[in-house]
Amino acid sequence: KQWYQRRVAITAGIDESDVRRRIISDDPDINAIPDHEREAIDRYLEQQNKTNLNASTIVWMILGIMAFTFSDFPTVVASDPRVNGPYLRAGGLFVGVNIIIGIYFVLYLSYVRGYKDWSAHAHPAAIPIATLCGCIGIVLLNIAFWPVWGMFTLPILFCMGMGMFMLASLSPF
Repeated sequence: KQWYQRRVAITAGIDESDVRRRIISDDPDINAIPDHEREAIDRYLEQQNKTNLNASTIVWMILGIMAFTFSDFPTVVASDPRVNGPYLRAGGLFVGVNIIIGIYFVLYLSYVRGYKDWSAHAHPAAIPIATLCGCIGIVLLNIAFWPVWGMFTLPILFCMGMGMFMLASLSPF
C-alpha cells in the first residue's frame, strides 16, 4: 500500500534498559500515538538526557556577550536614529513568536506536563511555524540594523543568537 509510510518509533520494553525499535504505521496526525507509547518514548529520552555544557557552548556564550557589549546593542536599539524602526518592530514580533513557541515547548510541555518528546505531544505545525517566524525575524532584524553596523550586522546578530541558543540549551528541562 503506497499511501502508508513507515517510521521507526523508539519504545521501551518491560525492562528500561531493554530498548527495542518497533515499526508503526505513519499516521498523518502525530498525536494519534497511544499514550503508553508516548510514555515509553519519554522514559527512553529521559535516560539519554545529558548535560549540554561543553567548550563550544561556553565559547558561543562568551562571543554572544562580547557582541552584545561591544556593539552597544541596548543603546542602538533604544536611541540610534539609523535603525530602521518598522523592520525592527516586525523582526522583533517574528522573533517573539518564535520565542513564545519555544517557551511552550521547553517550559509547558517539558516542565508542566512532563513530556520529553515534544513532537509527539505538540501540534505538527508548531515547529515549522516557529522556524518560519525565526527565519523571517532574523532577515528583518538584519535589514533593521544594517544602516548601523553594515557588514558587521550578520556576525553580531549571529553571535548573539548563538549565545542565546547555547544559554537556552543549558535549561534543565
